[in-house]
Amino acid sequence: MKNSTTGLLLGSALVIGLSGCASSASQSSAGPSDRAWYQQPVVCGIAGGLIGGGIGYGVSGSSDEEDGVAIGATSGAAIGALLCADRTPEPVAEPEPEPMPEPAPAPEPEFEPVVLSSEVTFAFDSAELRPQAEIILDEVASRLRENPDLRVRIDGHTDSVGSDEYNLDLSQRRAESVRDYLMSQGIAGNRMTATGYGEERPVATNDTDEGRSLNRRVEIDRQ
Repeated sequence: MKNSTTGLLLGSALVIGLSGCASSASQSSAGPSDRAWYQQPVVCGIAGGLIGGGIGYGVSGSSDEEDGVAIGATSGAAIGALLCADRTPEPVAEPEPEPMPEPAPAPEPEFEPVVLSSEVTFAFDSAELRPQAEIILDEVASRLRENPDLRVRIDGHTDSVGSDEYNLDLSQRRAESVRDYLMSQGIAGNRMTATGYGEERPVATNDTDEGRSLNRRVEIDRQ
């Protein structure tokens, strides 16, 4: 009797196999497939249906061969789905690019402090610059032009001879005199601060001529 049902086996397996791949076939019809012909859903479905139907037919008795074919063909649809399964490995995610390192800060421009003694810079009890001082200040102006981001402070100092108020005013006028000269050489005024400290910040004793001479000065340094 089994020979008489061979056609039924093949037909049922074909129908069930095709229906088992219907969803896969509909997905592949949405766009072109790059699979080989033997990996196409229809082919896999037919093959699975035939395999399942054959197994069901072979293990069934003569009395239940139709049920065996149906059950086997249904199982074959699942087999076809396994045959059609996409085993392409998942793409490996590209690692996130390393963040670019922060650029190193620009080096601070070099500026050596300048100390102008009053004997070279100013006449006695005066805030008017001498020619010798202008030579030194020309070099300072050149360095400031080479470093446009550099800012400096100009500090005026005196010895302790005279009243505190007078010395404070004299030191302020001398600091401003230096600043004004640098401005005349093209240096912006907002890059400089001029401050007079009078006799508040001595660098030597005021009890000797030499010490007082060191205390009468104008200092130029970076801010």
